[in-house]
Amino acid sequence: MFTVGGFTLMSRILGFVRDKLIGNYLGAGAAGDVWAAAFFIPNLFRRIFGEGAFNAAFVPMYSRRLEEDGEETADLFARRVITVMTLLLIGIFALCFVFMEPVVKLTNLGFTHEDGRLDAGVAAARVTIVYLIFICLVAALSGILNSRRIFGAPAFAYVALNIVFIVALIVFAPRAEDPLVVLTWSVVAAGIVQLAIVAYACKRAGIRLSPRRPAIDEDVRRLGSLMAPGLVSAGIQQINLIVGGTVASLVVGGRSLIYYADRINQLPLGIIGMAAGVVLLPEITRNLRGGDESGARRSMARGLEMSMLLTLPAMVAMIVIPREIMFAIFQGGEFAGKDALAAGAVLQAFAIGTPAYVIARVLQPGYFAREDTRTPMNFTIATAVTNILLCWPLFIWLGPAGCALATSIAGWVNVVLLWIGLGRLGFLEMSPGFSGRMARMLLSAVLMGAAVWGLARLGSTWILADGQFFLRMIALTILVAIGVVAYFAFVFALRVFSVSEVKNVLRRKGTGT
Repeated sequence: MFTVGGFTLMSRILGFVRDKLIGNYLGAGAAGDVWAAAFFIPNLFRRIFGEGAFNAAFVPMYSRRLEEDGEETADLFARRVITVMTLLLIGIFALCFVFMEPVVKLTNLGFTHEDGRLDAGVAAARVTIVYLIFICLVAALSGILNSRRIFGAPAFAYVALNIVFIVALIVFAPRAEDPLVVLTWSVVAAGIVQLAIVAYACKRAGIRLSPRRPAIDEDVRRLGSLMAPGLVSAGIQQINLIVGGTVASLVVGGRSLIYYADRINQLPLGIIGMAAGVVLLPEITRNLRGGDESGARRSMARGLEMSMLLTLPAMVAMIVIPREIMFAIFQGGEFAGKDALAAGAVLQAFAIGTPAYVIARVLQPGYFAREDTRTPMNFTIATAVTNILLCWPLFIWLGPAGCALATSIAGWVNVVLLWIGLGRLGFLEMSPGFSGRMARMLLSAVLMGAAVWGLARLGSTWILADGQFFLRMIALTILVAIGVVAYFAFVFALRVFSVSEVKNVLRRKGTGT
């Protein structure tokens, strides 16, 4: 888990640099709204087809062939599937390109021709939509590598994404008339680089990638039948983001505030949640295929405890000092202090649901490893309905922050349903003292939050220094470091885990490159 998390941490740190530069050039107004809308559309398909339904169905099927029939048979299956998938993605790209205006309008109800956001959004999205082909293929090849316990290259591909953006923003954006054009074409360049990285890793691992003649055979039909509920589930899950973004777009800058706040919120989600899901799915699948259901339950319990160990302090920090975080990172250029205050409120609302997202990523492999994608789909439908019902009234009450809060509440509904479902299957087997450890872990995070809140007030002169980015970042880094030390001091003092247990977990690495 922590090998993937380490690379993802690197990606998120570079992502801060990227988003800081984007904020400086575009701010949290109309231009920022257009960028957020254009980048959202290919990422929407990535979450649905790549990291969502496809991997949930493909990884268990590929892993089973790997275990039972060997590498050659598994790779032949993968080549047939990827050939069909590529043709499907090209078709989706063509349809989206032609009908981009209604797509942008549907996902951004507030965009109009009069305010210029609709026309600019359509033009930008017609460039960024190419990314969906590259990134979905990256997700497919990453699934193959992860099944072979090669986690480094797929995780590093996301580091490369941010490197491409940063180079483009530093080298080309200052020379361009419109920085938005540089950003949109950077998406395409990043997709090519990411695909090259995972393709090279596959070649080094001896995985043959030559395309096969496309055919809808029994394996592809089986994959399609498994993907169908996952596609519905992932699609409905993305409705939560679509609803929040499109409602927020009713005010100029609302889309941007959601984007910037979510970038910070994605730090713990990416490092912990994604890493847990990527590593646990193949691991639990192998345990179940080998008849070791007890081992699968232990893997899930261990993943849940370790994920919460790192997620709870992040949640508390984003709740107690959201404005300081947003101001320190983004203020400057086109991103004003008032934007940081508004984005901080959105971040605070997102933070409430951060543990829910991570817990869901840990619990879902318990279904996917059994090739059960239908049950999570039903739970996701309930989650989406919750979000849809709450988003508009909360927006009226809290503005864009209300959209984020609706997403958080819906996330917790999903967790409750997943937990109850696994409990009925007898698959949840928490270790002795689990509830007590969780309570002490939360108390440790709350005590840390109190300390961080007090220190932030004392250091506000530096953290909120207008126009002093490096001074602010130094102050924020020191504050975060003190918070981390304080949190683990409380963890050890309250005997949540021993020092040796935490060291063993942090040293645990996946195999591969």
